[in-house]
Amino acid sequence: MEKSNRSISRIILAIALAMFFFAISCQKQDTDADISAVKEILKKYEVAANAGDFDSWISLWADDGIQMPPNASSRSGVAQITEEMKPAFEQFTTDIKITSLEETRVFGDIGLTRCSYHLAITPKAGGDKIIVEPDGKALTIYEKQLNGNWKIIYDCFNSNIPPKQE
Repeated sequence: MEKSNRSISRIILAIALAMFFFAISCQKQDTDADISAVKEILKKYEVAANAGDFDSWISLWADDGIQMPPNASSRSGVAQITEEMKPAFEQFTTDIKITSLEETRVFGDIGLTRCSYHLAITPKAGGDKIIVEPDGKALTIYEKQLNGNWKIIYDCFNSNIPPKQE
């Protein structure tokens, strides 16, 4: 009888371990898929900005997203981000390059990217290209929506170059 109980215990332990490792492998696959999805949003951000496609660009944001540009007040919500950013899309051709993606992480329904970028704009009315940010960095936080899509909830960006002393 004792031998039978030990066999049952081993079977139960083996099943429990199998379930545990299966759950971990599923979680890793979900995390890999989510990391890929978050990276894809950053790529869409770059593509939409460079194409001058404001509607695609703003669609990447959650309704309550917050943009935190350097040397300016935060912009809270899609309406305020639109108010501030749409004129820039209308007046300038954007050339933004993500020069490196240093980090992408996902923690459940929250993801982040940390990247470096170069930003230049050219007035659509004519004129020379303006280097806005030759060496910038950004920390962008994303939230997985109920439909499974990822949206930007915070975007904070600034320069690696110290301000000029006057």
